Amino acid sequence: MSLKELLKINIPRSGLIIFLYLIYAIAGSMGEYLFKYALNAITVGHLNTYLFWQIVEAVMEVLAALLLPVATVVFTRQTQNYLHKIRQDIVQHYYVQGDEKVANMQNELTANLKLLTDKYAISWITILSGLFEIIIAIGLLVSMNWLLIVVTAVLAVLTLYLPKLLEKKTSAAMDQVNQKHQKLLAAIEHWLGGLQELRRYSAYGRLSRQLKKASGDYAEAGIKSEGIASWSYLINGVGNTLAQFGLGITGGLLFIFGKISFGDFVVASGFAFTIFSGIWDITDSLTKVKSTKTLRAQTAELRKKLADHAAEKVPVFSLSVKNLKVKYDQGEEIAYPDFEIKKGQKVLLSGDSGTGKSTLFKVLLGELKPETGTITYYDQSGNIIPNEKAELNFMPQDPIVFPVSIKDNITMFKEELADKLGRVTQAVQLQPDLAKMPAGLDTQVDLKTENLSGGQRQKVVLARTEIHEQPFVLMDEVTSAIDQEATEKIIDNLLQTNQTILMIAHNFTPELKEKFDQEIKLTAKGKENKE
Repeated sequence: MSLKELLKINIPRSGLIIFLYLIYAIAGSMGEYLFKYALNAITVGHLNTYLFWQIVEAVMEVLAALLLPVATVVFTRQTQNYLHKIRQDIVQHYYVQGDEKVANMQNELTANLKLLTDKYAISWITILSGLFEIIIAIGLLVSMNWLLIVVTAVLAVLTLYLPKLLEKKTSAAMDQVNQKHQKLLAAIEHWLGGLQELRRYSAYGRLSRQLKKASGDYAEAGIKSEGIASWSYLINGVGNTLAQFGLGITGGLLFIFGKISFGDFVVASGFAFTIFSGIWDITDSLTKVKSTKTLRAQTAELRKKLADHAAEKVPVFSLSVKNLKVKYDQGEEIAYPDFEIKKGQKVLLSGDSGTGKSTLFKVLLGELKPETGTITYYDQSGNIIPNEKAELNFMPQDPIVFPVSIKDNITMFKEELADKLGRVTQAVQLQPDLAKMPAGLDTQVDLKTENLSGGQRQKVVLARTEIHEQPFVLMDEVTSAIDQEATEKIIDNLLQTNQTILMIAHNFTPELKEKFDQEIKLTAKGKENKE
């Protein structure tokens, strides 16, 4: 988030915002300034003149009161348009960059943007309004006596210096609040995501402790941040009060020595409040703006990474693996056998739990960097694809479906694929399930009530893969929730396609395994057996 971008999101509206706040400041200041004529008139007994200037002052105050809500609404619309653009950029970043923790996305799209709105965007409008009021008030003070300006300038410099005393601590505290909030969201995601299992094993105590700790850390960071902000507020307040007192004393002395009128003295005291309250608001707002520096840099970094590399991805049709080793942070190392998967081959990846099957998928997908070894990807013509541009498709064991119709879940909103629905639903054995649903393919998926079984969801995602004719697919236990008879028919149909497939599977019959072009067996020592 930046002030320049905020103004550029709608330049005519930005001009209107500045104009409205300028007129608001002029109306408010002039109403206060004209009060001196009313005071001077009443001190010499001119009632009609007093009433006239009182009416003029009242008109100015009413105008200012009307302008403020209008200006606020226009500025809010400008801010929301800008936030909408930032949200779009962040969502696009996560879409382009690939997998990311849901907690991180939630934090960026909600809490962080709210902090930036409250501490950054709104602070700038306070600064703008305050500057206008100060400039106009100083200009009107000049017309009274030059000494008032000199004293104001000296006191203003001292007041502006005070916020720097806690500037770094305020920024660090704000960053800490952001980090703790992200950890709270992560804890909610990790623990409430397995709520059923926690209920099953009566583990409420553990759940309560984990969320209480994360929530407590977030609350503690918030309290600390507010504490530092309160000290900053107190320091600014003391400086503001002393400055107003100093300018008031100066005005009083000038009145006593006959340098200004009684009306000038009263108005000068009022402008002292306006000027130093404005300086206080500005310094407080600048402190808030600076406290968001880390957060703004983080958001800017996300938006800066919107490289169009998604369009540069090249579909993989075959690959080879040599001398591949993966090492975990805990020191455990997995060595993989050398293997090659040719275009159109159907390969079974098997092995006991912990032998590194899912880890191999992560390496092939570029989500995990190997310790040693090479993976070479090839396009349809057999040309080598740079690793960062290689595009493999992945089907997880837990199928991902969306709260739309089964049809849209399969076609992924591409109407031109609708004529293939009959073929693919038949191939993945989804037709018998659809026959039991009154709405058939138009049945809406309800993620809350889970109106589709695990096996039905797997069939939907298998149909999605087939209808989009993805050239190379990594499949992780994609039929684990489907009965044996349907599984065999699905595998038979998959083996007849032109796709290159690497599939993790357990409990396949020897007859079913033999239908694959090759089987790669992983062992704890990383040795390979092929059949």
